[in-house]
Amino acid sequence: MDTGSYNFKSLEDKYDGFRAPAFEVSVGGTKLDSAKFHFSSITVDIDAGTGAGGCSFTVEAQYDYEGSKWNNSLLDTIQVGQKIEIKAGYVSKKSVFFGFVDDFTINYSAESAPSLSVNGIDAKGYLMNASDRKYMQEKSTATVVKEILNDCVSKGYAKKVTVGTIKDFDVELIQEEMDDYHFLCFLAKVYNMVFTVIDGEIVFDQLMQKTSKLLELNMGVSLLQFSKTVSLRNQVGKVVVYGIDPKTLKPISGEATDTSVSGAGSEAGDIAKGFNGIVQKEINFFVQTPEECKELAQAIFDQRAYSFVSGKGRCVGIPELIPGRYITLKGFDKSAADNYFISKVTHEFSDDGYYTSFEVKGAKSK
Repeated sequence: MDTGSYNFKSLEDKYDGFRAPAFEVSVGGTKLDSAKFHFSSITVDIDAGTGAGGCSFTVEAQYDYEGSKWNNSLLDTIQVGQKIEIKAGYVSKKSVFFGFVDDFTINYSAESAPSLSVNGIDAKGYLMNASDRKYMQEKSTATVVKEILNDCVSKGYAKKVTVGTIKDFDVELIQEEMDDYHFLCFLAKVYNMVFTVIDGEIVFDQLMQKTSKLLELNMGVSLLQFSKTVSLRNQVGKVVVYGIDPKTLKPISGEATDTSVSGAGSEAGDIAKGFNGIVQKEINFFVQTPEECKELAQAIFDQRAYSFVSGKGRCVGIPELIPGRYITLKGFDKSAADNYFISKVTHEFSDDGYYTSFEVKGAKSK
């Protein structure tokens, strides 16, 4: 995962003023040359939430009516399960998606030429179909996560795996009646991790705590649109987690009253102080010490806090823009100018050009 920081001016110079957008689509190792294939649109979605990333594109003007067949062996190339890689950029291109063909649709119409629409999905798509009952009594959580994710690499559905530090709860976890994808989503929630796929790299890490800035955008200069939403939905003033000490069989507890992660929302946290009196109480059978109760309470509080502020933005196409990093937005009043965690990025190619849309979120703090 790219951990570098970028300057918009340097990117503008690198891509020659963002002129002449270019892309490259490869399926099953075969490059679909834009000189031969007409793409009416290309979209790439990269999600740092629980959803899978994906891509979609439509190929037109490739049907031979006289021969009743598709030109350039298109249907021999486009098959479910084939690997997809998409590169985006300008004078130089950067890979923005790696996955496989999830489905494709052949569109016939009496009023227009046939077209072929393709949907791809990243490595999470493979994990949604893979499951194997796993006992974690003798293995650390990190070891099990790596084993599951490295299977994607060995099968060719991912390029590499990055797993952050995971402090285990001293209790046996069992994967039962859920596929690998939902098991990893469950673990991500328990350990407050981000589970995402960035250009074929599966990342399972506490990305919200890694606050280095990816990029700074300014409204009217490098940022075309931005909207910010502040919502009290899901907000509480305290989270308390209760458990049982396995040695003494006495109740234990731990609590969290403020977010441990940074991000937009500190000023907005004063809007409704009455919500600070709301307490979420949870009983958990994993925790065995007051410290583990506090850690889980903090994870739950952080997850709720990060739904307090959300936003959507749009800028010129920037291949370097990825979710799981922080972005600084400026050029408007102080209620919106801030650092935000990027939760989703969409790259779009069409007749209008190349643009990147993104979604952000920020935490409430007292």
